[in-house]
Amino acid sequence: MPPDHADYLRAVQRLAPRQLANLIVGHAVRDRLLATRLLDEAGMLSSADRTGLQDFRAVLRDASNATTGRWDISDVEAAGHRLAAEVEILCARPASPAMPDLVEVADLVWDDLSGHLRDACYIARTEPEEITAPLLCAHRDLCESLDLDPEEITDRRNRLIERCHYERDVSGYVDLSRG
Repeated sequence: MPPDHADYLRAVQRLAPRQLANLIVGHAVRDRLLATRLLDEAGMLSSADRTGLQDFRAVLRDASNATTGRWDISDVEAAGHRLAAEVEILCARPASPAMPDLVEVADLVWDDLSGHLRDACYIARTEPEEITAPLLCAHRDLCESLDLDPEEITDRRNRLIERCHYERDVSGYVDLSRG
């Protein structure tokens, strides 16, 4: 049986503060999501910090170019998984008004890429929804955390749906758009 929360808590309590700090720092250096969460929990990130947004824009450019030149379906899958991972890192930062726009762009980039997976469903290892769902969930969560007006949330959701080529399950937005 794998360890659970209580087991990890007991393990942490057995470590000296310096041991725990070194362990966390060592993992944060290798894991950008952990690093972002650590800095956020320590109050060392602000929504005004543009570094995370710039990094995410670079990821969007890379993903947009996944099918440029020679490529195969694994390149599309890798781009999709990277988008989902980077959206999670972006959303670990304090929310800013620019973030929903960036996640919308990520969803549109993925919408274009996912067509290749749909066409190659016999060899693809990734279902398009594996990437679509986390992107939409992140968008919904950002709209909620920014306390956007229910009408604005509905408008954003509808504009996004209209711009996508493939169907989206947007049932998670229902509660938010009702206010």
